[in-house]
Amino acid sequence: MPDRWIFYSVILLFLMGETAIISANVLSASELDVQTLKRPVLQFVVFFAGLLLSFYIAKIDYKRLFKGKYVYLLVGISLVSLFFVLVKKAVSGKAVERWLFGGSVQPLEFAKIAIIIFLSYYIVSKGSLRSIKTFSWAFFIVLLHAIFLVLQPDKGGALFILLLSFSLMYVGGIPYRLYIPAVTLVGFFSFFLIKKGYVSERLSAWIDPFADAEDTGYQIIQSLYALAKGGPFGVGIGKGIQKMGALPEADTDYVISIIGEEMGFLGVMMVVLLYALLVGRLFYYSVKVDEPFGKLLLFGVAMNFSLAFLWNLAMASNLLPPKGIALPFVSYGTSNLFASLIMIGLAQSVIKVWQRERTFSTLTAFTQS
Repeated sequence: MPDRWIFYSVILLFLMGETAIISANVLSASELDVQTLKRPVLQFVVFFAGLLLSFYIAKIDYKRLFKGKYVYLLVGISLVSLFFVLVKKAVSGKAVERWLFGGSVQPLEFAKIAIIIFLSYYIVSKGSLRSIKTFSWAFFIVLLHAIFLVLQPDKGGALFILLLSFSLMYVGGIPYRLYIPAVTLVGFFSFFLIKKGYVSERLSAWIDPFADAEDTGYQIIQSLYALAKGGPFGVGIGKGIQKMGALPEADTDYVISIIGEEMGFLGVMMVVLLYALLVGRLFYYSVKVDEPFGKLLLFGVAMNFSLAFLWNLAMASNLLPPKGIALPFVSYGTSNLFASLIMIGLAQSVIKVWQRERTFSTLTAFTQS
């Protein structure tokens, strides 16, 4: 890999997450069987496959993606996948549906990649988003993704896509005369969603989880209890009790709570420092790289991991309302893990090309002097 620190941080984050997943599934089980081994084994297999793909992507020149036919093919696949989720929901009659292929693929995770590549390409190909016409098309594509997600319903996923998109649009040079109305529109849209059903209940539970400790506030309280119980060094790997039914989604949305309980504040800080290293290196290269398409790709990948990390950590500590946003490389989730490794490969490709071109420029300057 062109940047070994990014690679090392990903490996260590995965190992910490895999340890928590094993603890939540295998070490807490009364007996070993296929079901208890399924999640940690599947997570490892997907990580290995994703890592191989990441290495392959890193060897390809990312500039080959800078073609409209490839970019719009990705956008089309993303939207069609999200649409088929809605078709599946309508056929099954379920109230909530977010997966395809028997629950093995979550289109949201791959939509993030499509959005990053699309906006990076679109902003560079148009020069900026300063005109209403150019901005409107980008906003339409993003909003279409968000609407499909809301209809699943996955309001948190829709909000994540919007935050990721607006951050890219902001650095892409969108003027305030367009940015502020768009953000205001999304704000009103979000307020409308908040007034609906279980979203309002989640907000109430976030404000005062103990007001309904047996229902809407239960998950938050159990997460806080796990973090508090761990203390500075934790109760020991495999010795936590919150994962044994007390804390739902222990190895997915609330995996940081299990790490906090079993590895303590030290374990949580290790995750924080590894993310700081990962995101810091990505932002560093996004500043250093001169080529606009690569610069925006790096920024988009860095923002994706930053938003997911901050959101997940804030949710587990009740700084934000509970909403299922996975912690990349740490939480159990094969779609999120595979998509995250694709993003790492894409980022490493940009870094590799930049390093190669910088070396060539240095050698050229040296030979001419």
